[in-house]
Amino acid sequence: MNYSELLDTVRSYTEVDSNVLSNTILNVFLVNAENEISRMLSSDSQRRYATTTTAANNAFLDISGPEGGLRYVRGLQFIDANNNITWLEQRDATFMDEYSVQRSTTDADFTGIPSYWATWDATHLMLAPTPDGIYTIEMWYDETPERLGNGSGTTSTTTFVSNTAPEVLLFKCVAEAYSYLKNPTDMQIYDQKFQIAVTAYANEQMGLKRRDEYTDGVLRIPLKSANPNGGN
Repeated sequence: MNYSELLDTVRSYTEVDSNVLSNTILNVFLVNAENEISRMLSSDSQRRYATTTTAANNAFLDISGPEGGLRYVRGLQFIDANNNITWLEQRDATFMDEYSVQRSTTDADFTGIPSYWATWDATHLMLAPTPDGIYTIEMWYDETPERLGNGSGTTSTTTFVSNTAPEVLLFKCVAEAYSYLKNPTDMQIYDQKFQIAVTAYANEQMGLKRRDEYTDGVLRIPLKSANPNGGN
């Protein structure tokens, strides 16, 4: 479902025209829907990987630059000169601060190969020990999801969600529209439809797509069968 089709379908469901539900108003509903969906689940379309380098005697990594916008970091890998990979352990910022305070620049553990990382603020990660040279770090992260809303695209614009789960966007936007139109009964109906649809979508994206039949076995649905002896 593209941008134009979604807006037309919302108006069709609510039986009002663009004089009541303008593109500007529907864009607000759409952005709200996209934000809620992105916070409820992580789709494979948002998984990204980026390589950066540390600076000697600088404990901070700038994460403001990834194209598409960084949503959250899933993990960091340290890659040495021989391409050996070591996962860094995530810690809280308070641990990192205490780690640094308890060591001085004369302590051999103050600088060296990083073993830990933490989120310091919205645009920086912190490493410990403080890197003593230029090292390669690979960051695994989720990017900010594509936007169908904001009026930023053409009428034919589509996104991963609008292509793979258009009903999720549609039901949430219709629920938002009925809230705007002061129709709580229909709003509740479509909000329930949204909850069912987004749960099924989450099961697909974070369940079925991230399991291995060889390791986890084929997914089976239990079937009821009658007891041949006539008991329960």
